[in-house]
Amino acid sequence: MIAIVNGTVVTMDPERRILDDGVVLIEDQHVSAVAPASKVEVPRDAEVIDATGMVVLPGLINGHTHVPHSLLRGLAASQDRRVLDWLINVVHSGLAAYELSDIRVAVRLYCVEAVRSGITCLVDNFEGRPDQTLEAGKQVVDSYAEAGIRAMVARMMFDTKPDVMADRIRSLRAKEPDVVHADIWRSTEALLSDTERLIRTFNGSADGRIQIWPAPAGTGMSSERVLRASQRLARDNGTMWTLHLVQSLEPEHGTATSTRFLQDKGLLDERLLASHCVNLDENDIELLRAADVKGCTRVASNSSMAMGVAPVPALVEAGVLVGIGTDDVNCNQSVNLLSDMKILAMVHRTFADNPSALTPEKILEMATIDGASAVGMGTEIGSIETGKRADVILIDFRHAQTTPAHHIPTALVFQTYGNEVDTVIIDGNIVMRNHELTWMTPAEEQELYRDASERSTAISMRAGISTNRPWTASSGQRA
Repeated sequence: MIAIVNGTVVTMDPERRILDDGVVLIEDQHVSAVAPASKVEVPRDAEVIDATGMVVLPGLINGHTHVPHSLLRGLAASQDRRVLDWLINVVHSGLAAYELSDIRVAVRLYCVEAVRSGITCLVDNFEGRPDQTLEAGKQVVDSYAEAGIRAMVARMMFDTKPDVMADRIRSLRAKEPDVVHADIWRSTEALLSDTERLIRTFNGSADGRIQIWPAPAGTGMSSERVLRASQRLARDNGTMWTLHLVQSLEPEHGTATSTRFLQDKGLLDERLLASHCVNLDENDIELLRAADVKGCTRVASNSSMAMGVAPVPALVEAGVLVGIGTDDVNCNQSVNLLSDMKILAMVHRTFADNPSALTPEKILEMATIDGASAVGMGTEIGSIETGKRADVILIDFRHAQTTPAHHIPTALVFQTYGNEVDTVIIDGNIVMRNHELTWMTPAEEQELYRDASERSTAISMRAGISTNRPWTASSGQRA
């Protein structure tokens, strides 16, 4: 049993209670009690965590990311590109240059950063090594199991290349002939067979913390057969499925938008997590609401690459459940939902010309209880309630930037940097305490950083991707 005492507990329960002097009791994997200190007796044999000066919060949920991309972070080649250029000349080429051991290092590095910023659950849209799905999947799953993190490994599937996209890809490859370009498209049969094997082998592993989801890349890059099979696999295995819905401007299906295409084909359902969702119109939003599709926005990465902005206030107002994701490490440049929450608020207040377009309370819900529902686990995580899984974080407010903190939701969204996370508990297990990881020593952590840096350089060299560009001092712009 674990007893968290002396903290300010932000429960995110249906009443959204904030307990100024709260106690959270954890027994095995579950919360066994949460109440004011005056109403809880701490058992003598409990391991006590003193949360004085800290906010106790449900673990943050990253609804969309691409975890192995972490070894591609920092490459100068990632900057100043539109999304397809970036995918063709950096991401897919870089991922193809990974060895299997690189995937494991990349995932371990990501887990360290995620845990240190309070993320306890994530959806990993994994597209690396499509020719070695099971072997690559094992590297990913074993790394998540080691870190103790809760993860949905969503296996991306590319089997369709529209003619207009094929022409653009050839043009983009031609402008960077030194890059060792890779083709991530595979046959429909191979993709579906490998995804089903991945589900059979790993879904429910690590004491149930790991789920395997089907993830067609999107309506422009996945066939209708893959889309239908993904919907069926999710239903048959009790999981969600996810896709990139209107990631940016994309080829349309005749005169219909991607959302209407999915609706016409009967592919919108309550198990679908639709990511990006930029450039949706009122009809698209209503279709998503009516089908109980969940959404996920990634404002930092979309803004970084000028991909468009999801109409989050309109989605929320219409009743569509929306979570938050950090997306790729090598376009967001960080794994930090706390900082992304502030960006989310700022961007939508500016676009709407309305300082209350997204309140701190709503954004905090999106990162916790709404995010939990968006990944199909709203009854198990996302709030600190008796009987729920014990995914809990402690955020230390004894810092200059969090002082004073008169309103806790506002302070969490606007005043935190992300490095204030002190303790992280996932499924009742302490994975970080007093800023120290329990599954990796400080020396091992430093060695991981050195190893990751060396591997990143080797990957960029094998892929022919530039690591740096000269600075033009006179203008401040890069050549």
